[in-house]
Amino acid sequence: MEGPLSKWTNVVHGWQYRWFVLGEDALLYYTSKEKMAKGQQRGCLRLRGAIVGIDGENNSLFTITVDGKIFHLQGRDQRERDQWVKALEAAIRACSAYHNPAHAPAAIRAQLQQAEVHLEAIKEQVEKLDALAPQVHAKEKRTVDDLLTSSNRLIEVVGRAVVLLQMAQSRVECSVLCAKENENGKPKPTGTSGKGDSASNRETTVASREPASVTTPDGSAPPPSRLPSSTLAAVPPESATAAAIKHHLAIEPMVAPISYSSSDDEFYDAEEYEEDDEDKQEKKEGTPQAAAAAAPAASGTTTTTMTAGGAASSTSSVMGSAGSPSTTSLDDDANEDYDAVYDQTEESDVGDVQQQHGSVLVHLLSQVSVGMDLTKVTLPTFILERRSLLEMYADFFAHPDSFILTPTLESPEDRFVSVVRYYLGAFYAARKSGVAKKPYNPILGESFRCKYAVPNMDKDGSATTDGPFPGTDVNEVTFVAEQVSHHPPISAFYAEHPGRRISFHANIYTKSSFLGLSIGVQNIGSGRVILHDLGEEYVLTFPSGYGRSIMSTPWVELGGKVKVTCEKTGYYADIDFLTKPFIGGKPHRISGNLFKEGSKKPFLVIRGEWNDKLYAKRPDQPEYLMVDVREAKESRKRCVPVMQQGDRESRKLWRHVTVGLLRNKISKATAGKREIEQRQRDEAKARAETGEKWVPKMFAQDDQERWYFTKGLTLRENV
Repeated sequence: MEGPLSKWTNVVHGWQYRWFVLGEDALLYYTSKEKMAKGQQRGCLRLRGAIVGIDGENNSLFTITVDGKIFHLQGRDQRERDQWVKALEAAIRACSAYHNPAHAPAAIRAQLQQAEVHLEAIKEQVEKLDALAPQVHAKEKRTVDDLLTSSNRLIEVVGRAVVLLQMAQSRVECSVLCAKENENGKPKPTGTSGKGDSASNRETTVASREPASVTTPDGSAPPPSRLPSSTLAAVPPESATAAAIKHHLAIEPMVAPISYSSSDDEFYDAEEYEEDDEDKQEKKEGTPQAAAAAAPAASGTTTTTMTAGGAASSTSSVMGSAGSPSTTSLDDDANEDYDAVYDQTEESDVGDVQQQHGSVLVHLLSQVSVGMDLTKVTLPTFILERRSLLEMYADFFAHPDSFILTPTLESPEDRFVSVVRYYLGAFYAARKSGVAKKPYNPILGESFRCKYAVPNMDKDGSATTDGPFPGTDVNEVTFVAEQVSHHPPISAFYAEHPGRRISFHANIYTKSSFLGLSIGVQNIGSGRVILHDLGEEYVLTFPSGYGRSIMSTPWVELGGKVKVTCEKTGYYADIDFLTKPFIGGKPHRISGNLFKEGSKKPFLVIRGEWNDKLYAKRPDQPEYLMVDVREAKESRKRCVPVMQQGDRESRKLWRHVTVGLLRNKISKATAGKREIEQRQRDEAKARAETGEKWVPKMFAQDDQERWYFTKGLTLRENV
């Protein structure tokens, strides 16, 4: 592929026309097509190990990151950009370590043949040297002996390399075979059951393609082997390499290098096994728990017992992508104070992903392409945040005094500014850590509710009889959320303050996509602030979220245009959440203009950062501080104690996962999450068999397909 693109150059700090030619392992560029014909090359971008990224806000820009540098390129439109991105991804996968595994066997065979040639050449030279040893003089004998010792060590090293390549070849060939059988709809071999396949079954599958008779150096008959005897003969029988080979032949399981599912209705979040602090300690001390965990390794089985209600039993054997099983009890945290666990809201950073989680990163890259929807993609456990997405939405009301201020203001203009101030100041409370982790994906029918005491407001003494939190004082803010749809994933939430007669309805459909160096999440939907006594409704939309620098140290920013409108008063606002420019500039900036209907000039201009200070300015007046989100004191949300909640309320539902993540027991967190996801799959299957349609318990849709709380202030007779 070849053609013109614009390339950003730091020399002139601008875009310059270049002619690009895509080769097998490099992207070459020239100042013009004519210079290309003359062979006058301007530059070269190596593609091995490169990463392509796109911009979530500009549909013609894309980047290539390689060798520690980022190259910024631009097509004429989105169509041209997408053509280049697709071609570049194909070239990168073909020449990089995470290319399609269907091409891996040929590459490994080539490396294996080369290693075997080197091994034979070394052995031949050592044999000649060994034959000459008796003929050398006494003074030279020690030198020859040392040389023979070093040469034999070299033979062992190269032999080990051959062994490892043969192991890799066998695993990849098995994975490709399984993938092809899965794609063609062929049944799995008798006695296997997906993730629960035993090691013996997998060994038999591979052994059937190898010589039937193999003898180890010590003369014993090994289990069905993937290694020819010629290789084993090259390895000294008493060496560590030989012991490792025997161990590998006996228990090494085969695991597909990529994740895939034949079902279009599966719910994925994270699936890989990661060694946690508890696992490391058990291995170090050789405890009985470590022995118990090693027992199922010999058979490679995964056992999960389901109860009649569709939930997994308290003990599950968890198998990760590395093939390492871990027996994890979900009830071993029974003595935990779950409420205190959830009060610990500080999140640790994920660190440098490439250095700390390199294998997981390569695994992720093997599953995705630029622009791909991430709904079904397996994401690693270490990026999970210790709360449900529904609870994150509750944090938008962490400043209840700001939320309920609007109804007390006299003029429509002041009320509109108050709504905008509350809206812009709400994002920091929900994402104040800045840590690039994702909340749990809520399951269908999951709910979360809480309440906030309003600072400097006394309780009225009158309690609500209905609504999100019956029995709450009318001078408190109450919140409720429910996952009303799984495909697509839609969350609906509601908040109210009966004393001030103000409420908030919202629904958000989250759509995530892979952007190369970033992950983008579109928040599709709207929210409505309703002032019941004034008959005013303020409709607002939401910005997109971006997890940036996912290949190094991730961080979060918001981006996109949002609107706030009040149809009754005619006021509206256009607000830009500005993403960080690729050349210079600051992240997290906001630029907003507030208008009154019929006016072309804004009556208020807003600038600043959504996670710091926001400033406002009226025409012919000095600028003033609108809100300082870091100084604003947050109110603590109060919930029903975890063990008194319903089974589908977020904190009780995810309690084992949350404890596992907090205590760095990753296998426990993964086991708890899988149990929840399996329950959702079982329930979906049961509904499909009976033709039952899921109906949300607390929310319904209006004629504009907006979700509303069925027991909101306007829909109930008594407060």
